[in-house]
Amino acid sequence: MKTDMSHPELEFFNKLSGRLEIELTVPTERIGNLSNVRTTPEAEIKSLRLVATVFNRNLGTFRELTLDELQSVAFLASQIALQGESGGVIMHEAPNGQCFTVQDLLNAVAETERQTRGKSTWFDGVDVHHIFFEGIHQGDGVWEIHWGS
Repeated sequence: MKTDMSHPELEFFNKLSGRLEIELTVPTERIGNLSNVRTTPEAEIKSLRLVATVFNRNLGTFRELTLDELQSVAFLASQIALQGESGGVIMHEAPNGQCFTVQDLLNAVAETERQTRGKSTWFDGVDVHHIFFEGIHQGDGVWEIHWGS
């Protein structure tokens, strides 16, 4: 995966596996015979959290991040503008005023989605299908959060 050359510290962060867990006011529905899911237009997000893991290629399994990994530097800047699935941009300040740790950046990604995901659209409702974290990538003045299905 290509990491922006001005932020090589993102390499580990962008290799993380993550999944948004979204709790809604109404259940999701399958779309036809596909494994895709959607929600109705009136559904609202009750809660949202990002669960991140590391994939161990040797064992073919996922594991939780260690404390050292969570505390390692993920982004060398005092602030970051993150663009969520809906296109909304949220500015985040580094808690220490200098840089973001992996945990700080995971929190920023989750907070961005908490504030913006409700404005996303997927088959006339909130996008509850594109929930697999695929890293952050530099866009036009912001860092775009990429989500897969």
